[in-house]
Amino acid sequence: METTDHTPKEDLSAGKAEKKQSKLFLFLFLFTAVACGIFAWLYWIQKNETQEVVIENIEITQESEEVKRDLQQLEKEYEGLQTSDSLLKNEIQEKATLIAQMKIEAERHKNDAYIMAKLRKETNSLRDIMRHFVKEIDSLNTLNKQLIASKDSVTTELTIEKKKTTALQTEKDNLFKVGSVIKTSGMAVTALHVKSKTKTEETKKAKRTDKIKIAFRLGENKIASKGSRTIYVRIVTPDGKEWCDSPDADHLFNFGASKGFYAMKKSLQYENEDIDVEMFVRKKENEELLPGKYLVEVNMDNARIGSAVLELE
Repeated sequence: METTDHTPKEDLSAGKAEKKQSKLFLFLFLFTAVACGIFAWLYWIQKNETQEVVIENIEITQESEEVKRDLQQLEKEYEGLQTSDSLLKNEIQEKATLIAQMKIEAERHKNDAYIMAKLRKETNSLRDIMRHFVKEIDSLNTLNKQLIASKDSVTTELTIEKKKTTALQTEKDNLFKVGSVIKTSGMAVTALHVKSKTKTEETKKAKRTDKIKIAFRLGENKIASKGSRTIYVRIVTPDGKEWCDSPDADHLFNFGASKGFYAMKKSLQYENEDIDVEMFVRKKENEELLPGKYLVEVNMDNARIGSAVLELE
């Protein structure tokens, strides 16, 4: 029987190999465990990041939809603002135009959280401005109602006052201009009966009246301009007609905002000093004057500067 002998040197080598192999297995095991741990950690991080991105995208989408809804509602509210004030109307239109542009931006950048946040802030600002517009429109409407009520009250008072005054007084108040109006004094209107070519006498009878004499003094006025003036005599007969040679355009003249026919006119030179004036209005041949009151007016510079009443029997 053969016996194998092992030397201590061979046993030592085998032990070292086994120990080295064990360390290698241990290293590979640890490396694999660490690698698996790292991959698991990376997977967990990636999963969390993906979930955050998904959540963020959902939130951005929701924010975008809310902003667009708010803009649509705000646009309708601005369309409902009605005012007659031109400046306020322009401001409202500017804001409405801005809202339309913001709607386009909201659709174009619906996935941009920064843009959505900015549009949200601008929407809130525009809503605050709209509330200010509403208050301002309410104030204007209240003021307009007060003005209308005040106007109606004044109109009523004026109507009552007009009924208390005559048309003559109203016309006089409207035509006279303070300061530059040349006034008359000592105005006298006389009915004359012609007895001969050189002789006349005063009369109170309508049937005996051949002409009417109008005498007055143009007063001194340093404010009025110097120069040529034309004086018009307007006579309203008892039947309400205007006395004139011919009721045509050649005998029309302006007095204030009205037009009428003159019975006589005369031109003179005014030098800012007193002037005595006499004017005669002759009746037509075979014409008979009506008994009653004759309103005689003297007009110059588009204003009535004197008036008197002649009453014939």
